[in-house]
Amino acid sequence: MKRFKFIKTFFYFLAIFITLVACNDQDSTAAYKPGFAVDTSGNKTLIWGFPSFSYCENAQLLVKYLNKRLSGAHIVVKACVSYEEYLENLSKSKFDLTVINGIVALDKESKDYFIVGKIKDDSQYSGVIFTRKDADVKKVNDLKEKKISLVPHRTIPATLMTLYYLYQHGLDVNRDILRVNVASFESAIITTYVGKSEAGLCLKRNWNVYVKQHPEILKKVEVKWETPPLINNALLIKNTTDTEIAHQLSNLFFSIQTTEEGKTALSQLDISGFEKANDNTFKPMKEFKKKYDAVIH
Repeated sequence: MKRFKFIKTFFYFLAIFITLVACNDQDSTAAYKPGFAVDTSGNKTLIWGFPSFSYCENAQLLVKYLNKRLSGAHIVVKACVSYEEYLENLSKSKFDLTVINGIVALDKESKDYFIVGKIKDDSQYSGVIFTRKDADVKKVNDLKEKKISLVPHRTIPATLMTLYYLYQHGLDVNRDILRVNVASFESAIITTYVGKSEAGLCLKRNWNVYVKQHPEILKKVEVKWETPPLINNALLIKNTTDTEIAHQLSNLFFSIQTTEEGKTALSQLDISGFEKANDNTFKPMKEFKKKYDAVIH
């Protein structure tokens, strides 16, 4: 029996290893060429950056959809192990396209990227505060002195939005909570599920996607509160991308919801489509950030 359990465990971890290798195989940084605008030799490789392996996995059908219709270029993915690693890669212009919150998008547009659009469904761009069902949390102040799992980076609207919500409802998030820093929204959910924290903060879309794939989470964890929504994530394309390819990409993103194959790909990410946007679209994000910075540190 012990030998059988050992073999079962071995194959379980082997499956995880193969999955990670498969995703990393697509992380072809060696093929990255920053000067796409002057490179005319064959198909160009475009790197799409993702903040987590889970996000990368859910976007596979979307990437496949784009590659099937894109001429002159081919998209490969780079999945980062943490949001900090993702931002570092973005700051070094290692991605050719990505989807990122409006606060970061406005900063990057003035440097190496331009905003071509955004995800629709602004009503879905809200933060959720979830708790363990056995944590005895009925009102916001019940979170005082409890452990809360969150992605620590200050530019993540879901974290900012949820902390600001708790602050507005009477909880001193600067002093009265025990922050458990994690690498991703999915990690916040798992950390709460296994009991290493009593509560967690997450973007609503990430919560919906994760619990849909892992319904067992709902046996121990539940959403308690949801913040008002803000402007959904921006679609960024590197400003050295060939003009024709950038035009193709934009058209594909904006029309993807018109095909059944496209709708299926979008459903994996719990979004309905993309729409045009520019820096003016995300000005409300800057106003929110000012309010947050005035009261939370």
